[in-house]
Amino acid sequence: MEIRKTNKPLKAVIQLPGSKSISNRSLMIRAYSRNPIKINFLSEADDTLLLRKALDQIRHSADISVPMVIDCGNAGTVYRFLLSYLASKPGQWLLTSALRMLSRPIGDLVDSLRSLGADISYTRETGFPPVLIKGKVLKGGRAVVATDTSSQFASSLVMAAPMWEKGLDIELTGTQSSMPYLEMTLSLMEHCGAKISRSDDRISVLPVPYRKAELIVEADWSAAAFWYELVGLSHYGELFLKGLSTQSLQGDKKMIEFFKHMGVSTFEEPDGILIFKSAEKRVPLHFDLHHYPDMLPALVAVCCGLGFETIFTGLRNLEFKESDRTLALQKEMKKIGCQFEKIKEGEYRLSPSFIEDYANTGIVFQTYGDHRLAMAFAPLVAKLNRLTIERPEVVEKSYPNYWTELFSTGLIAKV
Repeated sequence: MEIRKTNKPLKAVIQLPGSKSISNRSLMIRAYSRNPIKINFLSEADDTLLLRKALDQIRHSADISVPMVIDCGNAGTVYRFLLSYLASKPGQWLLTSALRMLSRPIGDLVDSLRSLGADISYTRETGFPPVLIKGKVLKGGRAVVATDTSSQFASSLVMAAPMWEKGLDIELTGTQSSMPYLEMTLSLMEHCGAKISRSDDRISVLPVPYRKAELIVEADWSAAAFWYELVGLSHYGELFLKGLSTQSLQGDKKMIEFFKHMGVSTFEEPDGILIFKSAEKRVPLHFDLHHYPDMLPALVAVCCGLGFETIFTGLRNLEFKESDRTLALQKEMKKIGCQFEKIKEGEYRLSPSFIEDYANTGIVFQTYGDHRLAMAFAPLVAKLNRLTIERPEVVEKSYPNYWTELFSTGLIAKV
């Protein structure tokens, strides 16, 4: 899809999608609960639709004498959350996935579940999907889980714990990453009646079942990063992001602080936030994304577009996302003269170029099947005047209406 910059000013009201992170956790809590849990404003992202479909398939399973095949596509969250769910549910389950997921490790979560009595075996390579699960009633107890690869391993376990006879005492080991997502999980659980205590690297979940509750899915802060990026790349303009709140459960609200350096100011209003262009701070930047890895594509793109030299740290797990994001960014940013180089494990340096030299040259950005890369590359049209996005449909994974919203800004049009 080819897009171009118009001469119109940047000013629009943006309807963000519901958070798929909150949506998927809410669906799992409801699946575990014996009491009704109402979910409002559930995300329409592909990952959430996939999880709903899988849970419905599991719920209506009849013959448990042969394995039921549950396909999680390229949705890492869905795979990890269903691992604990199916291990706790009597029956036989073959949990499989798309090709990309076959290289995303799950061994730490499987080891933790096995220590609690789960019957899980690998059908191909040890430590990776697919797996055969012989589900049964688990009692819970004590477990250790490494969170180097993903905090979703811990989230998967703790959401099941209220339904286990002994609850769960879990020790988190390794370099803890993306911890705001685990905090989100615990907050949603507590809202639904779970009894939880935490100290340092330990979490205790009592065997107190979820109660009747109502959950409201917030607007997605992760999706807001691409609108912050667009404002940062514009000379002037403003966008109103409907439904966002600085009091959000989502850790990615940290972008308010990060994007100040790119001249994006934030003003909160009762029904959302207004972001607008202000003065940039032209100094070398350093972003630690250990807990905010999803912001990397937008931050790399905006720093390339503005010519900011930047150090990024906390990036050890990016190769296990929907694509190898660090490698993809290295390749694609080179097309506009930017060097995104690895300094050491988890640390990268961005050396920008003069992006205007590449304006009107017809840059074609590959998306590697990754929704966040597609949404990060598109705003660069504000500097390049025109560009092409390959496989634009990948945004449906998290933000189905992204292109409609992008064209509604007036600044960008489809060729």
